[in-house]
Amino acid sequence: MQMSKQEKIIVFVLLILVVLGIGIFVFILPNYSNIEINQKALDNVNSQYSEILSRLERENTIDDDIKTAYDVGKTLADAFYDDLTPVEADEIMRQFIAKGNNIRISELKVGPMATENLSISVIVPGSVTYPLKNFANTVITGSGTESVDLSTMSERERFNYAKQLFASLLSISEPVTVGVSTVSFTAYADELQDLYDLADILNEGIYDETIVDEDGNPQKKATYLNGAKFELSDKSSAILTSAFADVNGGTAPSEQEVTTESAEESNTSSQDENSAWGKYKMDFTVKLYCIEPVADPFGNN
Repeated sequence: MQMSKQEKIIVFVLLILVVLGIGIFVFILPNYSNIEINQKALDNVNSQYSEILSRLERENTIDDDIKTAYDVGKTLADAFYDDLTPVEADEIMRQFIAKGNNIRISELKVGPMATENLSISVIVPGSVTYPLKNFANTVITGSGTESVDLSTMSERERFNYAKQLFASLLSISEPVTVGVSTVSFTAYADELQDLYDLADILNEGIYDETIVDEDGNPQKKATYLNGAKFELSDKSSAILTSAFADVNGGTAPSEQEVTTESAEESNTSSQDENSAWGKYKMDFTVKLYCIEPVADPFGNN
């Protein structure tokens, strides 16, 4: 039986619908549920790709940042000693002492290498207060969480606000542990000023003029004069009379006072030994703070 043209069109349309239906159910519907999963995976890959690009951009500047951080750390480390052996600490202290004038040393002792915590402290000096001073030092910081408008402050107000802010930052800073080598000794001199000068040399922290900083100036090292006390080592009557007169405006001690001191001196043999070293003696305790410097990250280049 031969189909009419209209029937052929209907059959053709049905075949197309059947093919489309099979295609939808076989190919499209099974993968339709994966579209959302694939979209999330695509977003994740794009995010990773953006992160990789950021890292590649960072790679162009990271060497400069590392170099800057290393230079800052090196400048800080240069102000400290390297980890010291007792022999090295002894040699450094003898270089300090050699810079003094007419100084004689006995009982130089170097303690074992140890550690100590360093922290920043803020010293608040005592001062009188009065209404006008309080008004002049007032810093208006606003109320609640309002930000401080520095443009409305006077120069004095900005200065005081900066001091308060800096003190607050320092107060919350964490202590840092460093190495420390402690050296103690007794110094003798015929002039008290020579002992004071030695204390100044230690406080300055420059033991070797040939070691310079990045500006070419002698490098100061972290040297802390932990204690220094002096006494008159020669207690003979002539020395006591002179020292007593200096303190009392030229008035000499009585004969009884001199006789008493001379008697005490004759009973102490160690005083004769000390006076042979110098008229005055001062006991020093000095701490040498140490940091092991970080290796140069570009040393192999």
